[in-house]
Order: sequence, then structure tokens, then C-alpha cells
Amino acid sequence: MKKALAVLLTLSLLLMAVPGFAEEPAATLTVTFDLNTTPDTTDNETYIYTATGYNEYWQPVTEEKEAVFTTEDGVLAVDLPVPTREGWYFAGWQTRPVVTADDLINGVSPYLWMPGHKASAFGQAMQAEDEVIDLNPFADENSKVRLYARWVQLTPIDSPEGLQAMANDLYGAYELTADIEMTDTFIPVGCYFNNYELFETAWWTYAFRGTLIGNGHTISGLKLQGAVRDIAGYVDTPVWHNDGVTCDGTVGLFGAVAGANLSGFTLKDAVIDVAGEYAYDGGYCYVGTVAAFDMASTLSDIHVENVTINVEDTEVHAEVRDSAYVSVAGLEGGGWNSTVQNCSVSGTVSLDVRTEKSHGGSVYLGGMIAENYANISGCKVDQITLRLNHQDVSLAAEDTALSVSVGGLGASNTSTTNCDVNAMIEVSVEKPVGEAVVAVGGLAGSQYYMTAEKNNVQTEIQMNNKLDAEKGIESVGSVAGQLDAFWALQILQYTPVAACGTSGNTAQATCNGDPVGTVIGKVPMLDGQPLGWINNGEYQIAEGYTAPSNVEAVIEAYGSPVPQEAMMQGIIWIQAD
Repeated sequence: MKKALAVLLTLSLLLMAVPGFAEEPAATLTVTFDLNTTPDTTDNETYIYTATGYNEYWQPVTEEKEAVFTTEDGVLAVDLPVPTREGWYFAGWQTRPVVTADDLINGVSPYLWMPGHKASAFGQAMQAEDEVIDLNPFADENSKVRLYARWVQLTPIDSPEGLQAMANDLYGAYELTADIEMTDTFIPVGCYFNNYELFETAWWTYAFRGTLIGNGHTISGLKLQGAVRDIAGYVDTPVWHNDGVTCDGTVGLFGAVAGANLSGFTLKDAVIDVAGEYAYDGGYCYVGTVAAFDMASTLSDIHVENVTINVEDTEVHAEVRDSAYVSVAGLEGGGWNSTVQNCSVSGTVSLDVRTEKSHGGSVYLGGMIAENYANISGCKVDQITLRLNHQDVSLAAEDTALSVSVGGLGASNTSTTNCDVNAMIEVSVEKPVGEAVVAVGGLAGSQYYMTAEKNNVQTEIQMNNKLDAEKGIESVGSVAGQLDAFWALQILQYTPVAACGTSGNTAQATCNGDPVGTVIGKVPMLDGQPLGWINNGEYQIAEGYTAPSNVEAVIEAYGSPVPQEAMMQGIIWIQAD
């Protein structure tokens, strides 16, 4: 990512009081989560939920809990999953029992209670404010607080106007009831503000947080132009919980989704035009037909047919930009902790990047996902052409390393199983001075975290790069362009035993007409040998043999996104076959 944010595998749902919000220490508060399924708000509909934890042997342990909590000072610690109700969809916990469509402002309820810290652990280190919602103002005379579930039912959509109207309730539930032929330029639903990546998922306020069920219907002729978003209405009505000042640089049916569920529809003959008069020259740029950016959503049975994407990232008008950052793909641009199942993409995705003032940066181009760390299974990329033309012609005094990742399925990859890829990839990168890594793979440009297993890959790659003779690196693999040791270390935050790399794939790739003989173009090395594992602390590999730790040497050679003390005592097995 444009910021070295940790993979959000679990949410930390801790509530802290805003400094200065309450002048006097609060009395003991009793907080009740009410399912709110009847008009009578005095009845007892306390939420009973199943909590899952882990014992000392890392085995799951579950128990039922009542969602009633007490706090002495307004600081409430909860770990509460999303409730379910047959025939209804959950739209967030509210501080009042009845919230209607007329109450919503920019698609969001002003009575929405936001759980947990606004910032992630990394975000807290990056920004001074850690915003939370103090429960004290909502307490009654008995120091009791009741939070009410908001429930919505499916809204039918059978027209372009209906699709656009999803922006009126970003936490709503929708279903397609007919095929839709688009006629006008579409405005992406949901916003990715420029500080969202620092936040826990629940605080992505203006992302689409709801449900879209396609029922097998087709949306034809989606047209998206430019990457500049008009947020005048958000300025007129103060942005909810101090979201960022801009959401430019995001293009897709959805500008952002977070914790959403999207399923069962086809986007046919979509055209995304961010070139020529619509070229973008701002900061980050995320482009994807379905979603520009995704945090922890589930996408299933979505098919992007014959898409045409043209993105031109320039610096014609940009006054300040440290380096290029652009992430483009056929389904989703950027993302964390998403699930993508049984989806497909076909068409052409073209990306032109020209840096004149800044130097280096990060460029991601993928058939289905770009810089998007998702769990992907049963997906297909077929009859797709990926074209990247990057020219770094800057006269910047200081060199900034350029990182380019291009892959038939994804630019950067985490866990991918049982996917099929048939792609043509054309890459031309010009950075004749300074550091650069151009990683191109039939499946993934860069393999980060976890593994790519049991995929079938057929790819033709054309490379025409002009890089620094000493500091420029090309790495091409039939499955992955490179395996990144820096990001692999992230895994040891979450589990004591893991695997990273590729295994059991069927892949045939050519580069400039010659067969690609390596599965992973660039693998991490230590003392001149490929890494077989990364071990933090002693680890018993077999009876009578305990491997000493090598994590210090790996961190010294490659760096780490997390400090060693945050890692579990465990091992990451490196696979490259």
C-alpha cells in the first residue's frame, strides 16, 4: 500500500473516550445492544452472540455471550460480530431506535455508533487524534445506554437511476430485478477518503457498507470518466467523524466498499476512461471496474466481460507528489482482507504513467486485482490484455526507488487457489537512472504473504524495459515475478506456523517468445542460498533437529513491516515450486 499498513486479519473493537469530551469522570455505564426487531423499544431484545477465542494451543474456543457491558469511565471493550435477522439486513448500531431514509446525510445515519478506535495500530502512530464516540451523552438518568440495531430490507433496482441511488443509503441492501442498460456517465457509489487506509474497517464511513445481490442480471455499458470526485456536499455538511479532505483518484462502480457483500451480476462492455482530457495527476490512483478500493468485503459470482480500461497517470498540474502511486485492475484496484470467489474478467486494461517532477514510486497492474491483498478462489481471467507503459523522465535530485508489479490475475497476491489465467501482458518501463524493480508474473507480479496454490496459468509476456544497468532489476516468473520477504514477515504477527510462496500450480509462460523457466522470478536469498523458511526463535522442524532463528538476518537483509517483538515465536515455510 501507499502506507505500510498491517494486514487487517482481525478487528480490534476497543472504545475510548475522546479527551476533553466529558469534563467530569462518568459514573458506571451499562451499555446494552438491542436487536430492535419490534416497535416496542422497552422490551428485552438483548443481543446474544457467539464469541470465538483461542486457547494456549491455538485451538478455537466458542461461547455464547449477552451483549451487555459496563464501563467506569466511558471506555468500553467489546468484540461483537454483526447480527443477523431473517429477511432483513443489518445497517449498523444506532443511538436512537428509529432511523429513516429522511435522516440520512450523504448516505449515512447521523445516529450511527462507530465501534472501536478510528485509527489502526499503525494509524495511531501516524496521526495525533484517535477519534471515538463517547457513550456518556447517550446515557439516561440511571447511567444506562441502549444501542439499537438498524435493519433494512432489499430495495429493487431495475434502472440506471436505481443504481445511482445506492449512494443515498450506503448501508442499505439492494437487488437487481432486471438487466440494466446504462446510458449516462456514472458517478461511483461510495468514497475512499485520503486517510481511510489508517482506519479500522468500521470507520470507513462513506464507503459502501451494504449488500448488492445481482440475481444473475447484467449491467451493460457502464461508463466512468475521470478520477476527480466532487465532494462539495460533504464540505457543506461536515464530513462524518472528520474523514479526509479528498476522495479523488478512485474510479469504479463503487468508489470504495468496506465490509460489503456483492454477488451475482455481470458488468458487460464497461468503459473506464481516465486518459486524455480525463487523465489524472493527483496523488494515489485506484481503478477497478467493480470497486476502486475494498476493505474486508466479499465478492462472489461477479463477471466483468469485455471491459476497456484506459488510465493515464501524469504530473502535468500536480504541484507536490513524492512519487507515483497507481493501482489498476479489471475487478478491484486496491484492497485489504477481501474475499473474491468465482469471479471472472475479460477485456483490455491499459496504464500509462509519466513522472516528470517526482521520481520512482509504486505501480500495480493486474487482470483481476491490483495492489489488493485478498483471498481469491475459483476465479478466471481469460482473453485479457494488460498493457503498461511507464516513463520516469524526472530530473529529481534524489532518486526514489521504483517498484512495478504486473500479474495476469493480480499485481500483488496473497492467497489464491484454483484460479485460471489466460493473459497477454505487455510491459515497457523506462527508468534509466536509479533503483527499480520490475516484477512480472503469469499469475502475480509480487507474491506477498500466504500462497498461490493449484492455479492454471497460460501467459504471453512482452518486456521492453530501459533500466539502470547496475540498479535496475527485471524478474519474471511463470507464476510470480517475485516473492517478497519484507511482507512475508507480516504473517508472524498472527500465527506461529504459516506458508508463503507458490505450490502445485500448472503454468506455461513465455517472455519475448522464450519459455519462462522459473516459477518465481526473484526469490529471497540469505548467504547466497534461497530461503527455505523464516524462523523467529527456535523451532523444532523434526525430531532431534531444532532450527535456530534466522529472522534477525532476514530483517537485516530485507527489512520488516513490523518490529520483531510483535512477531510470534514461529516459522514461515517458503515454497517456490
